[in-house]
Amino acid sequence: MKKIIGLAFVIVFSGLFGINTQAAETRALIEGNDYEVVSPKASRDREVLEFFSYACGACYTMESIVEDFKKSNPEVKVVPVPTDLGHAQWEIYVKAYYLGKLLKVIDKSHPKVFHMIHVEKKHFLKEQDLKKFFVGLGVDPDRYDKASQSMALGLAIKKAKRLIRTYRVSGTPTFVANQRYKLNNQSLGSAEMIKKALKELTRIEQ
Repeated sequence: MKKIIGLAFVIVFSGLFGINTQAAETRALIEGNDYEVVSPKASRDREVLEFFSYACGACYTMESIVEDFKKSNPEVKVVPVPTDLGHAQWEIYVKAYYLGKLLKVIDKSHPKVFHMIHVEKKHFLKEQDLKKFFVGLGVDPDRYDKASQSMALGLAIKKAKRLIRTYRVSGTPTFVANQRYKLNNQSLGSAEMIKKALKELTRIEQ
């Protein structure tokens, strides 16, 4: 079932972006089609919430696009928000993201988890798998144990779930600009249009 779900995400993503991910033409954004207003007020700072799952093939493909956007728009803060989308077997990946943050190895762990799942075709199945992974990154075992049982980890996961409910996230990847504008990837249709939308919508009301 997990493989079928993952394949579905890859198919949807491929259908959206086709072969023109680097040189697709752009156009004016259309409210109601390309994005929807999900909050009466925007955030003061320019930011993008990136809802993702390590188990999502589309999210893995999107990573290079997000990195390109970040390099081109350093003034915009991109905040990854992991989600399990209701799949119990994906809960461990939400934990993996926040453990990387708490253990201060997120720059190493984030790309490695994606690579492990989508290139090496390996998965975290139990707590011991997570611990082995982080210890392999140089994390002290005792430090890992404390982080995995910490209140900070639980609070981070609760906050992510609250954001998912607030913005009615039902699929990944999903982007919300300035806590007000939720993008419609299908309508935007290309990587270039998604980057254009993120750039323009984070400028509104600034």
